[in-house]
Amino acid sequence: RGKRMIELLENTQAYRLLKKESEGNVCSHAYLLLCDDGKNLRKILKIFAKLFFTEGDKEWIGKLIDAENFADCLFYPRENKKLTVEDAESIREESMLSPVEGRRKLFVLSDFAEANPQTQNKLLKLLEEPPEGVHFLLGATSAFPVLPTVRSRTKKVEILPFQVEETV
Repeated sequence: RGKRMIELLENTQAYRLLKKESEGNVCSHAYLLLCDDGKNLRKILKIFAKLFFTEGDKEWIGKLIDAENFADCLFYPRENKKLTVEDAESIREESMLSPVEGRRKLFVLSDFAEANPQTQNKLLKLLEEPPEGVHFLLGATSAFPVLPTVRSRTKKVEILPFQVEETV
């Protein structure tokens, strides 16, 4: 089942775009990944996060990302929690530190649409002008709750719903 999800995702326009930009070293500073599958959003974000890391042992890095244990790929909020103002402050502080393993540091913010406006506003400046080598991957099931100012600072990539025939 997990392999099938990966196969389906690898054939999306969103996946191909991020892969091409990462390999060409032209990643945007912030992406808003829209996917209507809220139940699997965090898993999907992990698959996309792996695209940002093109150097080193990709298999090992992938395992660390899956375990949310890779020093240069930080996941917020903690599982089954909402992103808070305190998380936003932690992200800001952590973004000032250089990547440990390579050239990039990625912040993966799951269920971003669940964050309140105060939390989203706290991240605005950072999303607009992150430190060198810092990137953001925001995941959401809908763009509507994401503040227009946040949407304007991110590159929107969307995973369209799969047809039932594709998923079996």
